[in-house]
Amino acid sequence: MRKMSADRGHGTKYLKLQKNFCFACGKNNPQGMHLNFVHDKKRNCFVCRFRLGKRYTGPPGHCHGGIIATILDDAMGKVNKLREVVRSRRKSPWIT
Repeated sequence: MRKMSADRGHGTKYLKLQKNFCFACGKNNPQGMHLNFVHDKKRNCFVCRFRLGKRYTGPPGHCHGGIIATILDDAMGKVNKLREVVRSRRKSPWIT
């Protein structure tokens, strides 16, 4: 009879979880902005609170335009994704 080694387990492959290095929302990017969008049920909208440091400065007293574009890009992607999650939960008979 063939002996299974301890490192093989039950034939289940080990999948290493990928880290998120996204500049806008990546938790694993120490240089990133770490944006986190959540659904505010009371106001029925999505909210992300963040504070930008001096390193994101563009013209005096303003944020750099590229950073603004990054925030808007991430917001649009996250809001569309979160809307689908909220919509699917409303349709699901198992979630109340």
